Amino acid sequence: MIRSDFTAYVLAGGSSHRMKVDKLFIQIDGQSLLERTVATCEACFRQVKLVAGASAKFSSLDYAVVLDSPRARGPMAGVIAALEDCDTDSCFLTAADLFDLSTEVIASVVTQYRGQQYLGLIEPSGVQPLCGVYHKSSLEVLYRCGQDGEFRMAEALNALDHGGITLPAGQWRNINSPEDLAFGGVNG
Repeated sequence: MIRSDFTAYVLAGGSSHRMKVDKLFIQIDGQSLLERTVATCEACFRQVKLVAGASAKFSSLDYAVVLDSPRARGPMAGVIAALEDCDTDSCFLTAADLFDLSTEVIASVVTQYRGQQYLGLIEPSGVQPLCGVYHKSSLEVLYRCGQDGEFRMAEALNALDHGGITLPAGQWRNINSPEDLAFGGVNG
């Protein structure tokens, strides 16, 4: 276990438009994408919870579900809900569709966390807002963004004290489309 004092939140909302099926339940090597992400987080943290707009599609699974906050839309609603639910100063948060999420990737982020409002992975377009450690102090900024109608997490990050960690290329992939599954030999 990397951090017994953190809860991990797995963002499991979204509509899977580009995938055309619910990508969370796509089987990869005998396990759904969601189960892979949760299992990786369970190896690192004391508790893992899902965050989604509704809990019905997870009723057959044995996971606690936190409902999205009504203060925002999209991923921001999930981030706010996780931070409101969190009983410590900081929590680990990840999207459920990061295929290559590993205990090593999580350890890279968590061990370098020093109390910033957010610390996440760097990708070509900037800091990835959906795989990292959030501090509860970021809630006020996210609330303001929601009030202003700004729900893009990349924009919210600009208002936070945040940092990023660069990992070697190919250490993680976000699965959004059938092409993403085919890239790199993912067996779906």
